[in-house]
Amino acid sequence: MNNALNTNRENENNEPVSLIKVSRFEEEGQGLTAKEALEQQHGVRLLKKQAGEEGTFSEVSFELSEGWNKLYGILRGLSELYRSPAAFIKSNHQTKSFTLYFNAEAKKEVKAFLELVFSTLDKEMHFRKVLRQWLSMQRRQQKENELIFKQLF
Repeated sequence: MNNALNTNRENENNEPVSLIKVSRFEEEGQGLTAKEALEQQHGVRLLKKQAGEEGTFSEVSFELSEGWNKLYGILRGLSELYRSPAAFIKSNHQTKSFTLYFNAEAKKEVKAFLELVFSTLDKEMHFRKVLRQWLSMQRRQQKENELIFKQLF
């Protein structure tokens, strides 16, 4: 399985645009629908789904579940950074929810897009966990050093 990411940083008006085009060359077969792919993601709660007409994008609304809601800002930024011709995510700041717009015929590309976005969120969660552990160790080490210093004097 080969993945190809193509980025385009400027549009015809030389304005910066972040687009990531994910194309996946796989054996032909049934891919997951966008709703099924979202349901498989950790930390996502589906709100509603609306099918689009021929040639338009379908949509699935979702929000981040408890524990993941602290990643709202990161997902909001990723939704602006990662875009695919077959799928993109729009955020609703008032309700702190998101809507995935996708082309229903491009199941594999939509799944690859969602994997890219949510693997980035998984990496961020892992980084935060390790950082908390490291900071805890640093605080503990500092307290031990203070106790030893007090015993010296």
